[in-house]
Amino acid sequence: MPMLLRHGLAAALCLFATQAARAADLPADVMRQLPAGYLPLEQLRADLDGDGRADYLVALQQRGEAEREPAPARPLLIFVQQADGHYRLAARNDHVVLKRDDGGQCDPFTDSDDPFAAKGRYFTVQNGVSCGQHWTHFITFRYDPERKTWLFHKRIHQSWQLNSDPAPGADALKKTADKVDAADPKHPVTFAEYVPD
Repeated sequence: MPMLLRHGLAAALCLFATQAARAADLPADVMRQLPAGYLPLEQLRADLDGDGRADYLVALQQRGEAEREPAPARPLLIFVQQADGHYRLAARNDHVVLKRDDGGQCDPFTDSDDPFAAKGRYFTVQNGVSCGQHWTHFITFRYDPERKTWLFHKRIHQSWQLNSDPAPGADALKKTADKVDAADPKHPVTFAEYVPD
């Protein structure tokens, strides 16, 4: 078997094993509700609505995503656990998880060490690259118990460039931009409706 074919086969088997492990970590009730043609890409288990039960954030990828140009959207689903233990799909957004070609190079979502963070009723989608370009794009949502949904809270975009300062001890990168967009309380935007500009 040619060396290139063996490496390609090994990479495909590794990707399949990783996706199978991610799927195995999700409850069967959640897996049954995933849209046809999609696989779990990343997930986070947390109490997203403050009711004391374990909910899930699940980022999806289309089967065969790597072979498609341009890369397809990656939906982010919120599943909430009900009192009877079953999971209900509560919300979907197709714009906050960046695609592999949204960063110019690398993959801004899967190359992140921690693609999600959650604390209390807040969760953040953490996109970023550090291969040639260096930037982060964090989008935070909060659960509003009165509306019984998640609302856009804040977006933080930071970027850096290689530092040309030859001084000993100079940082390798220097920050070039720091932009924060906060939600307008007079015009709340739900998780499902949010589109980064």
